Amino acid sequence: MNSTKNYIRFACGILLLGSVLIGCSNQSKTNKTATAEELSQMNRDFAAALNNKDAVAAANCYTEDATVHPPNEAPVSGRANIQKYWEGAIAAGAFDVAVATISTGSNGDLGYEIGRFQMNFKDSSGKVITERGKYIELLKRGEDGKWKSTHGIWNTDNLELNKFLQ
Repeated sequence: MNSTKNYIRFACGILLLGSVLIGCSNQSKTNKTATAEELSQMNRDFAAALNNKDAVAAANCYTEDATVHPPNEAPVSGRANIQKYWEGAIAAGAFDVAVATISTGSNGDLGYEIGRFQMNFKDSSGKVITERGKYIELLKRGEDGKWKSTHGIWNTDNLELNKFLQ
């Protein structure tokens, strides 16, 4: 009887140690610091989607419950609404979109990217307006390891385009 109790205690101890080690292993994966390359991939994919006039791919750069905060406009929440927003930008003639990362950081599955953007629009007369600005994206790592935006905000450096967008 004593040897059975000792065996059960030993087995429980091994299971507990295994659980602790697995937990530590999973925690180290979650707390792994992401590289700037990983964190900025979301915006590179986003710019490529806009350049390809693909609002679905642009919206897929965001989480289902994401919110974007465009300049001089109300926030847009939810991936479906964000897709409609970017459909409007594509229809308005956005092209030659480019992004450049300034800084990034992460802690576990949360991260951020700060950067600059440039994009072209055509006004009603056909004149090309080049817009430059800055953005901040709050990011979350998905189950697939890809980073998606939960909140994005940007503003423009060009007052002329701000008038055009209103």
